[in-house]
Amino acid sequence: MPKQFYIETYGCQMNVYDSACISSLLSKAGMTKAGSPEQADAVIINSCAVRGHAEERALGRVAELKGIKSQKPGLKLVLCGCVAQEQGPALLEHYKHLDAALGTKSYAELPAILTRLFADDLQQCRNDIGIFTEETGLIPDFKNQATAHLAIMRGCNNYCSYCIVPYVRGPESSRPAPAILEEMEKLSRQGILEVTLVGQNVNSYHWQEVNFPELLHQACRVGGLERIRFITSHPKDLSDDLIAVMAEQPRVCKHLHLPLQAGSDRILALMNRGYTAEHFISLITKARQAMPGLVLTTDIIAGFPGETEGEFNETLEVAQKIGFDAAFTYKYSERPGTKACGLEGKIPDPEKKNRLNRLIKRQQQITIESNRADIGKTYEVLVEKKSKRSHGQFMGRTNGNKTVAFHSKSKIKPGEMVNVKIQKATQATLVGETV
Repeated sequence: MPKQFYIETYGCQMNVYDSACISSLLSKAGMTKAGSPEQADAVIINSCAVRGHAEERALGRVAELKGIKSQKPGLKLVLCGCVAQEQGPALLEHYKHLDAALGTKSYAELPAILTRLFADDLQQCRNDIGIFTEETGLIPDFKNQATAHLAIMRGCNNYCSYCIVPYVRGPESSRPAPAILEEMEKLSRQGILEVTLVGQNVNSYHWQEVNFPELLHQACRVGGLERIRFITSHPKDLSDDLIAVMAEQPRVCKHLHLPLQAGSDRILALMNRGYTAEHFISLITKARQAMPGLVLTTDIIAGFPGETEGEFNETLEVAQKIGFDAAFTYKYSERPGTKACGLEGKIPDPEKKNRLNRLIKRQQQITIESNRADIGKTYEVLVEKKSKRSHGQFMGRTNGNKTVAFHSKSKIKPGEMVNVKIQKATQATLVGETV
């Protein structure tokens, strides 16, 4: 009987892609998916180390699974991803019930490692040099879905002072454009309608003479795809050419995720972000002029070391002035080995929480205003799944990546494109009915 595996994913969209690659690897090796950790022969935790909270959640889950392992001694527990890359052998020393730790370039070895674990039960650790799964020609497992993620590059060269990504993901490395386009074509043949191009900084993509705007041009020629998204972008690489491609190509979604991080020029300099608040605002103005109706989302950090009350208020003011449709907001999380660890003026945790709560409250007001402005409008929505909360209701997303809950007058199924008229709005969701 085939061995069964179960994957839990924490963190960014790149991890979603990596988990799909792991699933494909294990399926190709003859294993099958389990419905729960209790049913599995191997549980894989794909971890994130970008923030302390994400790391704690993944390691907390590793600790929780000790109970299942004690009831099922043959179960193998594997930690993958950035936490494994960062901490390596120390994890196996601390978590005696953890069978393996695999860094970000070692996923391709997972089937062989599991085979050895099932045979001899010895702990394994790989967080040294390896290859990324896409270098094997593997197509990730996005079967029975309408959407898929596709990694176009890995790593980061920016070294923002708060960020651990360059240390755990390595320097920037762009995939060959032909390999990306071939993977897109294969996904299209599987029935995928929407592909999200992912990377730590996608708009710094460069392979031979192909930069990111040119890659988007070429991607739009792939047949069968309705939508192409990308995430995450860095303001310093948001070029006029990229804005032009987004505006001109109907298949490129009119949604831009552009991390602000802070509204104070002094804090942005300490973060090593490479732009000022004024420059950021000018980029947004340019993008909105080229694409009326552009949906804009961002990341913002509250309580960076040395941030004064006045500088935090500058962030609130910039967020208000721009009017982001949504924002991912965080309190500053110290990451070992980053430059920000050595900065003076650490903000006490209660004050970081206070600033974060104020930021969240301000952004919620902006978001609900944005969503209410959509009432009465009709949007094309990609049906993704049936709602778990309401019988007969479906969930999907607009071109601008807003979540829509809706009822249909006719029979529909996930994977279809439908027109939905928005009747009401909450802070998180647009609500409507097909027309």
